[in-house]
Amino acid sequence: MERFLGWASRMSSSSKPLLHYHDVVIRQHDYDTLADHCWLNDAILDFHMEYLDRNVISSDSKLKILLLRPGMVELIVHIQDPTYLSSALPRDLDKADAIFIPINDSRPLAAYSGSHWSLMVFLRRFNAFFYYDSMGQSNGREAQLTRAQLTPLLGLQHSPAFVPVETPQQNNSADCGVYVIAITDNLVQRLLQTGGNVPPERLTRITKKDIRVKHIRKDLRQLIRSMQQQQQQ
Repeated sequence: MERFLGWASRMSSSSKPLLHYHDVVIRQHDYDTLADHCWLNDAILDFHMEYLDRNVISSDSKLKILLLRPGMVELIVHIQDPTYLSSALPRDLDKADAIFIPINDSRPLAAYSGSHWSLMVFLRRFNAFFYYDSMGQSNGREAQLTRAQLTPLLGLQHSPAFVPVETPQQNNSADCGVYVIAITDNLVQRLLQTGGNVPPERLTRITKKDIRVKHIRKDLRQLIRSMQQQQQQ
């Protein structure tokens, strides 16, 4: 009985909210995934996208950039007819200049089944999905399926291309989410700096010098703790 109560207490502590940030709730077990050698979960990617949306992208009115949350992407991928989701999708999805799409290899109706994150970015100017994967083409099948499901929602006249991009490779099994965040940061900055007129060669190759993989975990931990302290004041 004491062992069970101890387990229940740890579970309760792990699920306790640390931070409410608009539509995102970060709990202790989410925060713990920011430790070195841990696999980032969807709540951390949600938080990063929400922060980016409100503090970086929202300040630019010339370019329509959408960051699709992991849960929305999973819903689009696994529903039989994605057009049924039109009322739940972001407004002007069919007019967005750029759409950032986190890809996961999770299976429908299988909780916590995913093991790898990658990134796909649709750019209307090129009518193409650019695919970035820090582990070869591990999520290539899932990315192609996501492209097929999203295409009817984008108001396109022609079928979009699928462009795998040379991407820096992770050297462990845990940093895929870190790479997704770092590449997202880099590409958003490129789009904002050029007003969306990014040269193709700056989209089809990402180097290790372009992204700040090493500092992502620490920066996000500090940001979450700082926001938590502000909310407690």
